[in-house]
Amino acid sequence: MKNSILILFLLLFSGTLFSQEIAGRVVDEKGNGLPSANISNVTSKLNVASDLDGNFKIKANKGDNLKISMVGYTTKNVKATSNVVIVLQEEVSTINEVVVIGYGTKKAGAITGSVSQIKAADIVKTPAQNAIQAIQGRAAGVNIVTNDEPGANPTIRIRGLGTLLGARDPLYIIDGVEASSLNGLSPNEIATLDILKDASSLAIYGQKGSNGVVVVTTKRGKGEIKVNYDAYYGQKFIQRKVKMSDSYRYAYYNNTALGSSSYFNFTQPNNTTWLDEITSTGEVISNYISLSGGVDNANYYFGATNYKEKGILNGTEFERTNISSRNEFKLLNKTLKITPAINVAIVNNTPKPLSAFTNAYKQSPIVPVKFANGRWGVPLRDPATGLIDINGSDRFNNVGNPVAQLYYTNEQNKNVTLFGSIGAELQIFKDLKFNSNFGATYDWSRGYTYTPSREIYLSQNPTDEIADYPAASPINTLNQRRGSSYRWNWDNFATYKKTFGNNELTFVAGMSRSTINVSENLSGTRWNVPEQTNYWSLDFSSYLNPTNPFDVIRNGNSTPIVSIAYFARAEYEYDNKYLLTATIRKEGISAFQANKRWDYFPSISAGWVISKEKFMENVKFLNYLKFRGGYGEVGNGNSPNSTNNLVFSPNYNYAFGDNQNIYPGNNQNFKVDPNLTWETMKEIDFGIDFNMLSNKLSGTIDVYNRTSSDVILPVTPPSVISPSPIIVNAGDVNNKGFEMSLKWNSKINDNFNYYVSGNYSYNKNELKSVDNLFFSDLIGGSINNGAWTKKVLVGEALGSFYVYQVTGLNGDGNFTYSDERVVAGSYLPTYTYGFSFGGNYKNLDFSVDAYGVGGNKIYNGKKAQRFGGENIEYDVLQDFWTPSNPNATNPTPSNTVPVSSTYYIEDGDYLRINNITIGYTLPEIYEKIKKVRLYVTAINPFLFTKYSGYSPELSGSGNGEPLGSAGVELDSYPTNKSFILGLNVSF
Repeated sequence: MKNSILILFLLLFSGTLFSQEIAGRVVDEKGNGLPSANISNVTSKLNVASDLDGNFKIKANKGDNLKISMVGYTTKNVKATSNVVIVLQEEVSTINEVVVIGYGTKKAGAITGSVSQIKAADIVKTPAQNAIQAIQGRAAGVNIVTNDEPGANPTIRIRGLGTLLGARDPLYIIDGVEASSLNGLSPNEIATLDILKDASSLAIYGQKGSNGVVVVTTKRGKGEIKVNYDAYYGQKFIQRKVKMSDSYRYAYYNNTALGSSSYFNFTQPNNTTWLDEITSTGEVISNYISLSGGVDNANYYFGATNYKEKGILNGTEFERTNISSRNEFKLLNKTLKITPAINVAIVNNTPKPLSAFTNAYKQSPIVPVKFANGRWGVPLRDPATGLIDINGSDRFNNVGNPVAQLYYTNEQNKNVTLFGSIGAELQIFKDLKFNSNFGATYDWSRGYTYTPSREIYLSQNPTDEIADYPAASPINTLNQRRGSSYRWNWDNFATYKKTFGNNELTFVAGMSRSTINVSENLSGTRWNVPEQTNYWSLDFSSYLNPTNPFDVIRNGNSTPIVSIAYFARAEYEYDNKYLLTATIRKEGISAFQANKRWDYFPSISAGWVISKEKFMENVKFLNYLKFRGGYGEVGNGNSPNSTNNLVFSPNYNYAFGDNQNIYPGNNQNFKVDPNLTWETMKEIDFGIDFNMLSNKLSGTIDVYNRTSSDVILPVTPPSVISPSPIIVNAGDVNNKGFEMSLKWNSKINDNFNYYVSGNYSYNKNELKSVDNLFFSDLIGGSINNGAWTKKVLVGEALGSFYVYQVTGLNGDGNFTYSDERVVAGSYLPTYTYGFSFGGNYKNLDFSVDAYGVGGNKIYNGKKAQRFGGENIEYDVLQDFWTPSNPNATNPTPSNTVPVSSTYYIEDGDYLRINNITIGYTLPEIYEKIKKVRLYVTAINPFLFTKYSGYSPELSGSGNGEPLGSAGVELDSYPTNKSFILGLNVSF
């Protein structure tokens, strides 16, 4: 009996006892090893995973069935043989794209959060000095407001606005280096932008991620030596102009306003078009060259870019030179990888005051640029003739000469920004690796402003001579300034990844330390320096009168903000079908008092790839379908008082003694709330990702609801408690919305392929509640004439316009208004959308991109800023109140300061064609030249909007500050349209 059992045992397990170890390698179609591929012996049910180079060993008999699978590649079955090489073909699907997430990467098909990826080809398609400006309309849920002023930053809001006083911008991660913008990085250097949008994706970044995270992966070297050269030249023009009244119509309107028929003579000697006088054709030129390559144990990349722009506003110039180097070295039998990187950006900027646009809009056309004797034109009228006259005694408006304003503005700024990183990755053993990354950014700035005070006085008083200038007043003023800022972050984390059977586990754990807000500024001012530019030095000042020290020199240092965090993430996948991710981050920040510095930020998300279920096998049109959902919490630790401690403000000087000598003093402006702590954003997100129709159609749909609680707001207690407002946690802001992205990729034949893509986003922003009795009258949106236009109101969007409602016209033709102000909409759009169309026909390529917004309002501030005697828009003259036209759109002519009202509120909806490009790749003419492509691009060639001003796209001052000039057209740089000729060459 025992012998029979032994024989049966041997028969049953002989396959295992006598199997041998088969070695092999899994590679892609280019021969590159594929790590973490799953190799399954179907016969024995044994599973192993390939190593970093794609190599594997598995116990199997020759001829056994091996099943090889990997996310993003077509599953393959082969017979077991010695030294077998298995080539996996990549699935043609967006689910295979590698997406960068917090402290790691994943295939898009395994993502359980909401992430949008934009590739290099889409970034450089629209030539721009900033990469964020170039990607407008390419990602759902990402609202980008561009700014065409040379050197200016666009504003970016991801899934709405959740804070009023805290930081509003996303966190930028450039190859592991934390940054506040991309202005120091050339768009040509970027390989991908991954935008993390939902809280479950952001929680691992803690308090830094409340406004989203933009992860930037730059270009690297690989394989044989490659040289790329890209260049373009273009011209810029104002996209649209506002037609103003000519001299005759100006005289007619103002005579009517003054109740006179002859105050202004209808036959004036001048008819100045001021906008044409301060603008000209702008130019842009860019040159980029890179050298890259690699060998088995090292790769390298070197790039250099020079970007120059002359703005449409006369005198504005911007130039940036970028030099970058990135390398990778593999040591210790490829178990240690060292990745140093460095980028230097040298920027020279010559700005001019944007108020020149407002002055050009308002200044009368009867005023000449210069009078016949060469003196600057000013609004002086001869009462006897009603004509413009240099000797006139009546100054009929207070608007400056915008051409003189630009001429006498002398400002230069220079910045040198150095950011770099050093990273190390150690493969401790097959399933465990450790990463350490240190990154830092250092910025040096210097600049000067020269103000010729006497010349400005003479330009405004054209009959005065130098002898008439007050002797005690400075002839000129020179301000010179220096500054520096520094930030750094150091991240250390370990990653354990284990595959067994159809299961895959990934654990990430680490810590992060960062320091920001390390800066110093020094500014010196002197009077009466030599007029020659090469002698503009503070040491050459001849002004020796006693002066307030604060008017001569200023020096400031910021308080550093330190963050320390510990984080962990666990990910589980079963059969590439069931996905689960959980993260936790504990973070402390020095911005708050000791007992309020630390908090936890958790998240959890899950995904179900339902298309892999057996019951979906017969649904042939559907290639991929994933349901996902997640919840997460992130913080915002940025408050106006960086340390939340009592601050004594300097420069409150006092006079003491018989001689009333001035002594420096300090003042405590406001109290602090010891309980001030994080704003916390909590979000729930549900999404669907799908590919269908042979992967030709792909798409993503998301629905989200996020609430920012403990929003930091200023409150105004009685002055005996605090002379100025106190910053407290007092509000709740909600953003809820819907996002959808679709893309169709197909081809008509082997010579003609094309794509069509589009995205749509809806967001509703609302201040849900304010829990503080002292919160009131938080207003903004100044028009600089004593009027304001915005107020923070519970139940409304942040930055809502709050003005008087126009109820009609009275018997004199003047507006009548509501007794109380009313909410008139918000500058924040409720929906945005973008679409693209493009393709290739043989060597010809083409693309069209468009972007639009809707549901937002604009306050026409330049139109509302009137004091009397300013010019008027042509269209206003076409329909204003008279006794014979009592139902006119516009009131009777008036020269009084306008009331902030709905009359100046306009729809901000627009659709703009952002880009039209046609390119042609030349046939191969020399074997060492791999590619020569010529292209022409039109940027912003067409705009469709009902808004009557220069541009409906208004980022405003203070980086889109809700209570600032965002959505108010006043002192704004008009949107440009550009026409570009470019060249791409690859060797």
